[in-house]
Amino acid sequence: MLPGAQEETVSEEVCAMCPSLTYQQRMIGFVGCFCLGYLLSFIGTLSLISMTTDGIRNFAALYVVGNIIALCSTGFLIGPKNQCKKMFDKTRRYSAILYIIMLITVFAVALAGQNVFLVLFLLIIQVLCAVWYTLSYVPFGRQAVVGCMQNTLFKPCPGTIAGMV
Repeated sequence: MLPGAQEETVSEEVCAMCPSLTYQQRMIGFVGCFCLGYLLSFIGTLSLISMTTDGIRNFAALYVVGNIIALCSTGFLIGPKNQCKKMFDKTRRYSAILYIIMLITVFAVALAGQNVFLVLFLLIIQVLCAVWYTLSYVPFGRQAVVGCMQNTLFKPCPGTIAGMV
């Protein structure tokens, strides 16, 4: 069997596991996952009120799980196969991989009970990865942010972030 044919067979098997959904079922799945994801993120944010180490760890864990569920919600709109294709398109492949790695890392570190400052530091990196990943869907979004940063934050250091786009 040729490698391309084997890849197509695996793709067909994955699609067979995902049943066809009607438009209404897709919208219900999208809205349900989207709302649940952001509800968990909001509940996590409320756990910060306690200002304890456990509160920050709970926040990180709930925030990450909420982000994962919200990210999966778009799979209902465009289908899981198309979502994976778009996520790993050459323009956003590395940002998607880094974003997923950071989601897993923040979740694992928060649940492992590591230093709260490490959890917060990793959470900030995860949010920046999410922003960079999201900007890949906005036409010229990354270029606009890099241009803005070059003209404001990095004005004294020309060429510092020119290679990021």
